Amino acid sequence: MQFLRILTLLLTLTLLTGCASTKFRVLEINSLASKTAGEGRFEGLEALAFRDRNTPQQRVNIIFMHGIGWVENPEDAPLANNFIKGLANAYNLETDEKAVSSLCGRDEQDEDVTLSNHIHIKEVQPKLYETLPGSNLTLDKLVCMDRQVLKVKDDLEYVIYRIFWDEIFWDSLQVAFVGQDDAMDEQSLPAMLRRSVNRTLKDKLVNFGFSDAVMYLGPAGDDIRKAVKGAMCSAALDAAGYSFAQQGPEIDYVTVCKTASETSIKNDPFAFVAESLGSKITYDIMRESMTDGRETIHDDMIKGTQLFMLANQIPLLSLSDLNDGEPFKPSTYGDGERPTIVAFSEINDFLTYELVPFYEQLYARSQRSEGRRVDVKSETNRQYIVDLLGFNIVDMRVEFANPLIPLVNQFVDPLFAHNGHVKQPEVMEYILCGANGKQVAFDGCRVTPENSKLFK
Repeated sequence: MQFLRILTLLLTLTLLTGCASTKFRVLEINSLASKTAGEGRFEGLEALAFRDRNTPQQRVNIIFMHGIGWVENPEDAPLANNFIKGLANAYNLETDEKAVSSLCGRDEQDEDVTLSNHIHIKEVQPKLYETLPGSNLTLDKLVCMDRQVLKVKDDLEYVIYRIFWDEIFWDSLQVAFVGQDDAMDEQSLPAMLRRSVNRTLKDKLVNFGFSDAVMYLGPAGDDIRKAVKGAMCSAALDAAGYSFAQQGPEIDYVTVCKTASETSIKNDPFAFVAESLGSKITYDIMRESMTDGRETIHDDMIKGTQLFMLANQIPLLSLSDLNDGEPFKPSTYGDGERPTIVAFSEINDFLTYELVPFYEQLYARSQRSEGRRVDVKSETNRQYIVDLLGFNIVDMRVEFANPLIPLVNQFVDPLFAHNGHVKQPEVMEYILCGANGKQVAFDGCRVTPENSKLFK
């Protein structure tokens, strides 16, 4: 009888294989700053570039932050490769299948060739992490950052600063804890004893995945944030003409930020694109910079900017921020200086949480010292939450992941739902042109159905 059940199941699955797919859909756009729920709009990167029309060459600098997983793998898709190709396709430009290298500061065709378009950010002094009594691990270099330039028009270019932290922290810290369990060494036990699919999932989801989040939520997270802040200072200097070559092959985060603070810098605007865990890292840096009471180059980069989050885990990971005091301090930014977070969330992604309902619920369930009446759906309280946070939030609820088993549409590919955002032409349209309600704001945007490969 058990055999017949298994056989019937296999036959059913065979018959169901075929042509099922999910078309891209925007299910809702919801801005916390809108008067009512389910409404919203935001500007895209192109509008950010053309805020200052007094210069002949318009430019947007983009800090690109990756999420969990091993991204410096020459056998995998390079970090930001799909994002850069999406930008190019939007403007009908030709790009190679591999537009950028998998490794930081390397040639896209030959990973062994080192370029001069990168810099390492390191600790002021090597930091020691105690493991066993009398034993420690040493952390010195923190992140590698390189610069990728995409000129799309005579008067418009995008400069992408890719920040890599995964391999450095893996080699310095994580491998000592979970490296004995991964399948990189084909002689490793017990990894090679696992069934192949289980072995792959253990590595992708846990060893190279969740371990990143666990590490970030501990003391090492402070080092990652310092490193990224240092990278931001370095990128600001580079964008202002003080190149990586002038800064040196490596520099500590204190020195580079001191140099940036003492240098007269007038930059084109910066924007941020962050995937997965990178959203939490960027978010934390933004919050710290907005509420530390100091005016630094980080404030200049953040004020009025846009942070595009692709599959964030802010609500889940913010549980680690619970303390017995007030976790948020209202920023002193004025209305016109507040940044906007645009969170794209595939509704079937296990790890993604929409942000507007999170903050509404957090506000409704939290006791307020002034005894304020809580009605999170009212216009007054929605704006009050924006004032508390110091930034606006726009949720883009989307759907694009295909069923794992064609024609069985009740279970879609959760990994693609998590990491497939920049592979969606429609997502790139929204990022470039902005949104007016559920519709792409094509009016005034140079991305149009007539000139874009995204529509072909």
